[in-house]
Amino acid sequence: MPIVIGGVTIASKKWGNLVGGMIASLPWIAGPIMLFFTIEQGVDFAVNSVKGIMMGIVGVLAFCFAYIYSAIKSKWYLSLFLAYCAFVATTVLLKTCENLIGLEAWFLIAVVLSLIGLKYFPKLETQASSGQALKFDIYLRMVIITVFVALITYLAQILGPTWSGILTPFPIITAILAAFTHYTQGAYGTSIILRGMLTGFIGFASFLFLQAKLLPHFPIATTFAIGFVVNILLNLLMRSLVKRYL
Repeated sequence: MPIVIGGVTIASKKWGNLVGGMIASLPWIAGPIMLFFTIEQGVDFAVNSVKGIMMGIVGVLAFCFAYIYSAIKSKWYLSLFLAYCAFVATTVLLKTCENLIGLEAWFLIAVVLSLIGLKYFPKLETQASSGQALKFDIYLRMVIITVFVALITYLAQILGPTWSGILTPFPIITAILAAFTHYTQGAYGTSIILRGMLTGFIGFASFLFLQAKLLPHFPIATTFAIGFVVNILLNLLMRSLVKRYL
């Protein structure tokens, strides 16, 4: 995880925040956590957690919208607080509908809301950088993400599959990228990187859906490889669609 967040940071600086956000949307955190779920808790636990992860994706969408709208006028720490409030409120609300909707429906909801989110995500006007330089930027990100991933994995055995699933897409990479970009580049840079992440959510949801369908029948390595390839292909497709239509 430290290597991933370091790589995403470098990619953002080299190829731009949109590309960095798309790379960050890949299952760098959810993939390893799903792997740990499968090995430690069993295939059934991992499969049952996917529905919760789909709910969590909707929560991350709420996080992104709350963050960018507050970032226009607020500091990074207030934006982060409000965004986490939006995530928690959304996931708690969705948890009440858990047993009313099946996995396929949650997958469809995640895909449709991601498309709607991309369509209406605010496009801020280009602005001169209003951020500040930050020493040891990459190292701070690496430490923070390691602590978060270890904590969520540990909590899995206490919370059960649904809440563990909801917490799997908990805005860790999203929060780190948003807060650090906000601090160093201002609201405009933040809007680009969050838009990049939204672009990758459909591929991410597809990766998870495939895990739920394939894990009971195929080895872990096979299901993860198939899911990751599909995720990347969908990200490339979505990038093209976003440039043309969204």
